[in-house]
Amino acid sequence: MTLFDYYLRYMTEVWEGTRPAPEGITLPEGGDENARIQALGQQLQDMGMAAFVRACAAQDGTVLPEELFAESGDLGGFELFLQNADKAQEAPAAEKKSATPDPDANKHAFEVFLDCIAMDDGLVQYLIDVLKRMDRKEFFKLSQITTKLDLDPEEFLYWLGRREMYADEEEQGCAAAMDHALLRLADEGRLDVVAALLSGDRNTFETFRCEAPELMHAPIATFEWYEKNYLDRDYPIRLIMRLNGVQFPN
Repeated sequence: MTLFDYYLRYMTEVWEGTRPAPEGITLPEGGDENARIQALGQQLQDMGMAAFVRACAAQDGTVLPEELFAESGDLGGFELFLQNADKAQEAPAAEKKSATPDPDANKHAFEVFLDCIAMDDGLVQYLIDVLKRMDRKEFFKLSQITTKLDLDPEEFLYWLGRREMYADEEEQGCAAAMDHALLRLADEGRLDVVAALLSGDRNTFETFRCEAPELMHAPIATFEWYEKNYLDRDYPIRLIMRLNGVQFPN
């Protein structure tokens, strides 16, 4: 098991009440799950992943190997996001008071949610598993801890499946062309090329665009075009989800 695996396991046990909160974590009394998960998320942010895992292991009298805590550096992507989540969502008080209701607020929350997920391969696999099972409880827990909002998995999949519809014409064209090209590569079994392209390897893209029928006759299809309109958006993680069996609504 990785540090993140232990983190998820212990976090779930504390949240569900099957494990008493370790030293440093205090949860509100009562059956309000929203209040519990919000309190847990804030305190995990303050405590940090490694300290939380150590505290829970100590409850069981378990000594985990030090290599476990060094495997992903001092901060895993998930913990790094948690530590910066409040900063990313803060706005001056005056702006908050004068701002009109934003009809795209949920969309912005989904983008913040994906920013967190994309930071850690373990989180990506965890989210894929949750979505394939359509486990609302696990999705709710993950969304609360990352965005402090109650996100719905079906709304999330609907939005992500139509992500390009909210973009400009250039991004729409890029998303359509690259989705088609990457899915074709996957069907051909060229997953190594798919992986290289999704990782942003420029040489692979330059070589591929000379052979890909979706790109070879499009002068606009430069690496900068691909990077701006595909890699820097949410399309790579959407493609990974599709290749791993996540179903998007029609």
